[in-house]
Amino acid sequence: MPSFDRGLMHRLSVFALTGLAVFTAGSASGEPAGADRLDAGSYTSAGSTYTYQTFVPGTLPDNPALLVMIHGCNTTAEQQRQANELDPIARRAGFLVLYVDGSALNQLQRQCWSGLFAPGLESRTTGDAAAIAGMTRLAAERYHVDPRRVYALGMSSGAFETALLGAYFPDLFAAIGLHSGGAFGHGAPGCVGRYLPTATSEQLAAQAFSAEGRARRVVPMIAFHGDADTTVPYECGQQAVEQCRLTNNMALAAQGVPGEIPAAASNIREGVAAVPDGYRYTVRTWESPTSPCPVLQSWTIHGLDHFWSGGSSEPAAARFTDPRGPNAAEIAWKFFSRVERTEDGYGCRRPAP
Repeated sequence: MPSFDRGLMHRLSVFALTGLAVFTAGSASGEPAGADRLDAGSYTSAGSTYTYQTFVPGTLPDNPALLVMIHGCNTTAEQQRQANELDPIARRAGFLVLYVDGSALNQLQRQCWSGLFAPGLESRTTGDAAAIAGMTRLAAERYHVDPRRVYALGMSSGAFETALLGAYFPDLFAAIGLHSGGAFGHGAPGCVGRYLPTATSEQLAAQAFSAEGRARRVVPMIAFHGDADTTVPYECGQQAVEQCRLTNNMALAAQGVPGEIPAAASNIREGVAAVPDGYRYTVRTWESPTSPCPVLQSWTIHGLDHFWSGGSSEPAAARFTDPRGPNAAEIAWKFFSRVERTEDGYGCRRPAP
């Protein structure tokens, strides 16, 4: 991930969302019914064109779930797809995966999302956040997705962007996942290289709650972070967890719900990744007073640097993944699969097989 570039701020402008999408057939377009396929398309938002791929399993239930995967810096959607190996999970469990790529501006930013460099210019109607939401809605409509089961998962700068999506679009995303990222609105200063927070967790939580507007609700989140991360400090990831807890408590209070998500985790467990030379990990889980399934879960992977935990062991993925960690893709889907969005929070589904 590159260091913060102040010159990028001058290249960023406030976007107004438009809605032009172009779908093209993926590489499997000529295959028989029942075969997996990868549909490619483009989306134009305020004159900027974004591209994406949608993994469509050969067998899908009616109204499937949709998981939006948002890559990190110096990475493309296709590289993220190959690295984190979500497709086999989607095939087995019967859901869609939307892999989004940035615009020409993101290319100037070494493929980083603007939620890292200029979070203040993102909103429901501007910037990468609005474009990703637009691509998500198009995919949801095209594939007849269950609107209660749409999730976003981001890596590195994609995690910074995902933190914004969870607050600006609680009426779209049922739950979010952050891998090696930071809190809502924090951005690169103080969260790249050294930890020098620019705002308190309480301040960021209040900003996220304000961003939710009338759509405010409890938004479950799962987070992964290596405690040896030399790019995005581990403390930034922990601040993101605390910000999410506080923002959700504000939503509960606004709804008049007695009780809150406590500061102390309701469950803490230790483990070791079931792979050769696997990393140790600590999992902290928080419960909501309104739901029987977890509202917040934090995975600390001990010894992991700035890599996707688990995933592909192929040499081509060595820049992006560390297969010695627990499988973040499997774990994230297990968390998401239990959550469905409701108007004022979330409901709990049976655990995924």
